[in-house]
Amino acid sequence: MNHKSTLLWRMAVLGLFAAMVPLGIYALDRYNQVDTDRMLDSSVSIRTISHVTIDKYGDTVWDTRTGSGFMVSTANCEVWTNHHVIDGAAVIEVFPRDWRRAAGIPAKVVNSTPRSDIAILKLENCHGIPQATIGNSDIVKPGDETFAVGNPLGHNPDSISRGIISHTLRYRTGSTPYLQTDAAINPGNSGGALFNHDGQVIGMNTAIETTVSGANVGLGFSVPINHVKQIVAELHEGPPSWGDAGLAEIVSPLTPDEAEVFKVPNGHGALVVTKTPDTGPSVEKLLLHDVIFRINQTGVSTSDQATRLIGNMDAGEQITLDLIREGNPVSIEVTLSEGWKAIEQPKADSYEGFLGMTLENWSEDDGMRGQFKRPVITKVHSLGPAHKAHIASTQKSLVRMGDTFLPYFIDVKTVIGAAYQGSYHAVDNIESLELLASKAHQAGKPLLLEVEMWARKNPNNLRTDMELMQTAFFKLVPEKATDAIAKQQQKIPPKSWSPRIELRDVSS
Repeated sequence: MNHKSTLLWRMAVLGLFAAMVPLGIYALDRYNQVDTDRMLDSSVSIRTISHVTIDKYGDTVWDTRTGSGFMVSTANCEVWTNHHVIDGAAVIEVFPRDWRRAAGIPAKVVNSTPRSDIAILKLENCHGIPQATIGNSDIVKPGDETFAVGNPLGHNPDSISRGIISHTLRYRTGSTPYLQTDAAINPGNSGGALFNHDGQVIGMNTAIETTVSGANVGLGFSVPINHVKQIVAELHEGPPSWGDAGLAEIVSPLTPDEAEVFKVPNGHGALVVTKTPDTGPSVEKLLLHDVIFRINQTGVSTSDQATRLIGNMDAGEQITLDLIREGNPVSIEVTLSEGWKAIEQPKADSYEGFLGMTLENWSEDDGMRGQFKRPVITKVHSLGPAHKAHIASTQKSLVRMGDTFLPYFIDVKTVIGAAYQGSYHAVDNIESLELLASKAHQAGKPLLLEVEMWARKNPNNLRTDMELMQTAFFKLVPEKATDAIAKQQQKIPPKSWSPRIELRDVSS
């Protein structure tokens, strides 16, 4: 090959290389691009309010909680989230990204289980919310890039954080294996999606690791999406079910060194019974200071390990416990009971009128109370209009004066007006407000109540007068108690009711 040919050949190679560099850079740039908009658009925030209860001072109280979720079926308007996000909720509202209204989309629970901490919600509508792409958590490995989307600290689902998978099989409590990630997860992220680089859901964010004082240490835990899919399929078939031997509250772990003192063989760790059971399937089977070292020929040394092992079995099945009792080996048979115990939710309260709250007119003869000239909110009734509008009642406590305890008001909430059909109406007494509420009820129209909250600037100085702290508006739809009770009874029927559930232990 002559010099000229060699030169041409080299120039051709250099030209090809020069042409490939931009293509390589473009391909790398395309790979590094992440469709975060798609992740955010398919994610939702969840707000719940619990049923109203009466505290020890006779006041009505309830909790507002927030969480996250993600859309999995636009055909069914189905959202997946954590059970603990909606547990005990009287009202569930879902907020898509960039939602501008104060009230969210109403949602109901299809089914849920505290065992794996998974819940299925059905939205009243889901227009404009795209469904997430579900990935495969079985191929996830440490070092993979992750994106956590959700509603941290009560913000809308417009928050996204990036990290990596740091472990793929973490057990914390129970039978659920977790993905561990260092993507920032905070209170309010529960139930939200953990995405991979390709925008596929690989997990459901569920828990964080904290210090003793409750500070976040930067480790988050997500239920692998394949496990979520398995549990969701079972939840669609019926209520959750699993076997239970009643060990959780009566055993404490022993290290192999500690178990050796009890003559546990072969270097086993073990579980020592710290309380003779008085209820459940282990009654008259286990005794105080029995030391359990095997269940069905599998060694156990932690209560979580025992829970996972037993939870893979059905109620009614028998297990064999190998234990040491007073220095001697003993084997006993225990028939498992049902581990799922459904909690009956409180029903809607009965109440007078259309607002779902008790109002009082305080007079000048009531001492300090006489300064409040407008109707005072003293009670809020569960699942009534005021409750669903997030209106709270006046709150009080007790203060010690010498040898006696006297009641005092922490705050006072009064209704001073209401807007209806474009007009504002000042409220001077209960009767005028109820008359307006009755009119709105007949027309099927909402009211906008104006509520004042009074409190002391220094809550510890009871000698100071209460001052007006803020005024807020609350939109509610007046209804009778019978209407609220009827709405609560509208349940979403499952496809069928099967008591079987299989939880596979995939630990190594």
